[in-house]
Amino acid sequence: MRISLIWLLLSLLAAPVLANHSETEPSDGTVNSFIAVETPQPVMPLPMIRDNTESLSLADFEGKLVLLNLWATWCPPCIRELPALDRLQQRLGSDRFEVLAVALDDAGYPAVRSFYDRLDIKHLGLYMGRIEEFARQFPVDVFPASFFIDARGRVISYMRSYADWDDPQADALIQRYLDEAEHGALE
Repeated sequence: MRISLIWLLLSLLAAPVLANHSETEPSDGTVNSFIAVETPQPVMPLPMIRDNTESLSLADFEGKLVLLNLWATWCPPCIRELPALDRLQQRLGSDRFEVLAVALDDAGYPAVRSFYDRLDIKHLGLYMGRIEEFARQFPVDVFPASFFIDARGRVISYMRSYADWDDPQADALIQRYLDEAEHGALE
C-alpha cells in the first residue's frame, strides 16, 4: 500500500515536469532537436557494468566521440529507439565513435538482456548503471536522453527524447562532430 501511494504521488508530481520538458526542449524526433552546450561540460567518471561482469566508467571512453543514450526497460520510446542505435553502432562505430546505451533501471541484467535478445541487438554493448549515480551528472527525469560527449570527456550537446538514428542527418551530425574534433573546433 505504501509503495502504491508513493508511486501515485511521484506520478502526480512528474506530470508538470514532463509537460514543462516538452515546452522547453521540443523534439521533432530527429537529431535536429539536439541542443548544443555553449560551454562543454566535463563528465564525471560514472560507474557502469558491461555484460554483467566488467566494471567501467565513462572515463574509459575518453579519446572517442560518444553518444551516451540513457534508457530504461519500462520506457516504450527507449525500446523503439534501441534497434536504430544498434544499426548506428554497426554503421559508424569505430575507434573514434561509439554508441553507449546505458540502462538505468532496477529491472536487473536478465530483464535488460531479454530486451536485447528480443530486439536482436547485436552491435551495442549491454551497459547498466545506477540511476542514483547518473543523476549526479545528468538529468534523469526523461527517457530516453542522449548526450554527445567529445573525446576529452565533455558533454557538447544533448536531447531528451528519442531520435531517428536511421536518418542520414544522424550520420551527418556525427561526422560533423568527428570532423570538428579532428580540426580542433571542439577545443
